[in-house]
Amino acid sequence: MQTPIRAIASQSEMRQRLSWVDRLVDRESDGDGLDLGPQAAALFDEMRLCFASGAWVAVLVLAQAALDAEMQQDDLNGLVQNEIRFGADYVWLRNRRNHLLHADDPLPAVTLADFGPGNAALEREARRAVELVVGGLAELVR
Repeated sequence: MQTPIRAIASQSEMRQRLSWVDRLVDRESDGDGLDLGPQAAALFDEMRLCFASGAWVAVLVLAQAALDAEMQQDDLNGLVQNEIRFGADYVWLRNRRNHLLHADDPLPAVTLADFGPGNAALEREARRAVELVVGGLAELVR
């Protein structure tokens, strides 16, 4: 079996993606940024860099991990916590992350074909995950 080689994002693509995440953070936080706990901040930063490089599966995993880390902080808004735990979009993210990490389904959660040219489904999922994590984290730290 020949392993396909994925293209590395260009510096221009990476800058555009980082800019998109940064604008999203500014918008969702009313320009205040995200004042996260140390672990959530590190995971969020790693997710941001993975997004810039086009590491879509890593983005899905790290988005949920950043949310989980921040949810361990004290004095969080209980209503926001409930939305992140039980809201349909957040349940989607958690289930998607779990399916990617745990081989408990007869069908693979991801294959090399998912990274092929013209297949933007993983990128769409990664963008959705970034939007969810930024929105959730911004609400948690208000």
